[in-house]
Amino acid sequence: MRGILRHFWLFVLLLALSPAAFADMDQTQCGKVAKLVAIFLQQAHFSQKPFDANVSQTALRNYLDALDFNHSIFLQSDIDEFEKKYGTTLGEYTRREDISPALDIYNRFLMRAAEQERGIETLLAEPHDFSKEETYRPDRSKLPWPKDAAEAHELWRKRVKFELLQGLLAKENPAQTRKTIARRYSRFLKEMREADTEEILDYYLNALAHAYDPHSDYQSPSEAENFEINSIKLSLTGIGAVLKSEDGYPKIVSLVPGAPADLDKRLKPNDRIVAVQQEHGEPVDVVDMKLSKVVEQIRGERGTKVTLIVIPADATDESVRRTICLSRDVVKLTEQQARALVYERTDAQGHPTERFGVIQLPGFYEKCSEDVALLLKRLEKERISGLILDLRRNGGGMLEEAINLTGLFLREGPVLQVKDYRGRIQSFRISRDHLSYTGPMVVLVSRFSASASEIVAAALQDYGRAVVVGDQATHGKGTVQTLLPLSDYVPWDFHGDPGKLKVTVQKFYRVTGLSTQQRGVASDVVLPSVDDYLDLGESSLPNALPADAIPPVFYQKVGEEAPFIPILQKRSSERVAANPDFAYVLTQIDLLKRKNEDKAVSLNQAVRLKEKQEAEASKAALEAKRARRPAPNENIYFLDIESARSRKPMKLLPPSTAKSSAADGAGDPSSIREMEERNWEDGTPQVRNDFTLEEALNVLGDYVALLQKPGGSLALHKDP
Repeated sequence: MRGILRHFWLFVLLLALSPAAFADMDQTQCGKVAKLVAIFLQQAHFSQKPFDANVSQTALRNYLDALDFNHSIFLQSDIDEFEKKYGTTLGEYTRREDISPALDIYNRFLMRAAEQERGIETLLAEPHDFSKEETYRPDRSKLPWPKDAAEAHELWRKRVKFELLQGLLAKENPAQTRKTIARRYSRFLKEMREADTEEILDYYLNALAHAYDPHSDYQSPSEAENFEINSIKLSLTGIGAVLKSEDGYPKIVSLVPGAPADLDKRLKPNDRIVAVQQEHGEPVDVVDMKLSKVVEQIRGERGTKVTLIVIPADATDESVRRTICLSRDVVKLTEQQARALVYERTDAQGHPTERFGVIQLPGFYEKCSEDVALLLKRLEKERISGLILDLRRNGGGMLEEAINLTGLFLREGPVLQVKDYRGRIQSFRISRDHLSYTGPMVVLVSRFSASASEIVAAALQDYGRAVVVGDQATHGKGTVQTLLPLSDYVPWDFHGDPGKLKVTVQKFYRVTGLSTQQRGVASDVVLPSVDDYLDLGESSLPNALPADAIPPVFYQKVGEEAPFIPILQKRSSERVAANPDFAYVLTQIDLLKRKNEDKAVSLNQAVRLKEKQEAEASKAALEAKRARRPAPNENIYFLDIESARSRKPMKLLPPSTAKSSAADGAGDPSSIREMEERNWEDGTPQVRNDFTLEEALNVLGDYVALLQKPGGSLALHKDP
């Protein structure tokens, strides 16, 4: 459950779709949608739970957490009141098509937020003693709400002091820090006040859906469209710009290569949008407007025009304006498509010694298996001796594509089993022979590898077809969802689009009968990762369905990697111990463990300054060690789908010239993950500092060598 307080800024892709959002539903229509969602959750969800008092209590708590994730706005007296009024009766209200509890609670939330904003203005004007010994706990999500106004005031005093101290440690101008803090909370309150009934319904129905499990969701029309675009179609109609909200301005983060904004060349990253004008319309001011509303202003059909009035990034004066008119067009989300790399390792004289292929697949989108098959065909011509299937950031997608992708590496057999709420079990098999690659392979995974990517990793592991390398285990999402269009079931007199319901209807299981639910897929060779020590897996999500097992299905192994695993583990651990990149990861893990033991942060400036200096000294020592290590002898070649289709040669990537990003954000465990995800710049992957991938390549090299020994071959061959 994500909290609103986490969303002071967010990234949004300018979808610019033909407007299809709600035709402003009134409270009565919202009540009809709520009742319909409740009916489907009870009848279609895998758990078959009735909307009883227990579900009502969970849904209420989910809604309160969604509004006030950090437990800092409501008072405990509010919580007690709502639990008494609605704790066991939300089902009754919903059956009466009555969403008044959602509106009642939201109005109280706005009242408390306004009170605290006024309190923050006072606190910002007061002096704060940074030599005093006291602490503040930034993460209060698992703590009780403040019991009364006095405790809330003390909580916010410490929060404001914490934020002011952050500014001092960053050497910001104190006056500017105060101004930034004041504006941040003012903007937050303004955005919450602008929420209409439909937006409140979205929070409320998701709270209900999440009472059944974490992956059942209510999707408004725009959210449903976005889901299809980003997870299935990978294309949209728009201008191709990525925005974030900064100090009230919608700010350009980046441009999608080949999209209208990129081809036009006038719109630049860091430009700030002040107004949006439709064709034949008047400019609409968008400063301090919710980012989702700005996106709606830029939406439209292909071929129509939209005009952006911006403050250029290079403007020397805030009064400078530039007017940019763009025609909307289809934008291909190429950064989410499969792509291939060839790592050519060389000796000291630069002569090639081995070539390994890497396929990175961010998600299981429509026909992704065909894209991967095309890349595999090209990699075969590049004479690779081993392959890595990189699923580290693959959160899942289409089940059919996961089965088809597995079939590129196995000739036949079952891939997974699925059980529905009646207990009926169905086996999904490779439907036809599309075997494309028979050589040695590694599947690279992380805590973010979920659902469909876990199906592939588990099947290839169970068949002995691949060695799984990465985090201790994958995410652990072993459930199947279906998307129900509510428009097919609303009354004939309902106006507008009521959205869709994504509901969990099945659980999937490995061919061994074990569920990946909560367990995930365990890596054969584990690499140090901060993500193993964060609450990222399915087991950390509230209301996650339990793990279980069913009888295994017959399958025949095609290889036996088990004898090699201890050798691969030993060699990898020796390299990791000597690798300064992983030394940095291990220091971050130690830091995270200490933070988990004591989540409070000192508000004493001297203490914090000492902590910062120690962290910087540790970082400098590690960086010095990293700088002394020799760069790997390798050439890296890159191939995207369009280049593969047009049979263009692979692109040789230039040597990395950037500073090692592992040092960025010292003291922040997420910096390692951000480094590994920093893959794209102007359409070209930045992979030189991806030390996790480098170690996976080392494991693959060891595996290839072991397979070449007598008795070590894979029992898998393509037809001549």
